[in-house]
Amino acid sequence: MATKTTNKTTKKKAQARNTSIEFNWEDITPEWATEGIERINSEFEKLTDELQSRADELQNRGEKFRKESRKRIEKNVKQAQKELRKVPAIKRAEEFRSEFEKNVEKNIDAGVDRVYSGLKLARIDEVKKLEKKIAQLNKKLRTLEKAQAA
Repeated sequence: MATKTTNKTTKKKAQARNTSIEFNWEDITPEWATEGIERINSEFEKLTDELQSRADELQNRGEKFRKESRKRIEKNVKQAQKELRKVPAIKRAEEFRSEFEKNVEKNIDAGVDRVYSGLKLARIDEVKKLEKKIAQLNKKLRTLEKAQAA
């Protein structure tokens, strides 16, 4: 029990010492030093603001440069493509590509037609045509029914 009381007393003394040591820097700092610190802080804030404004300006310049560069690059790419299209070998390659695409489409369509006919299914365009014909016939039927009823 004696050790508990001693620990409590020691803690209280330490807390009392800590509170008595606290002081205010302004109380011990001379006035000339305070003015100097204030001037330094003021200059530091000015420099910080100037640095931030320059950083913003540099960022804006960078964005503007990127946009302009992108435009110039796209313009040069388009010009190069235009010039390349004039080259006979490129013209022939483009013609070959378009012919190849047409042949591939024809072959795919033919294959799909064989699959549909093998499965005895109608293609979507055939179904749409039939739906239009049915709608027209229904319309004619309604007019005939109205004519008979009258």
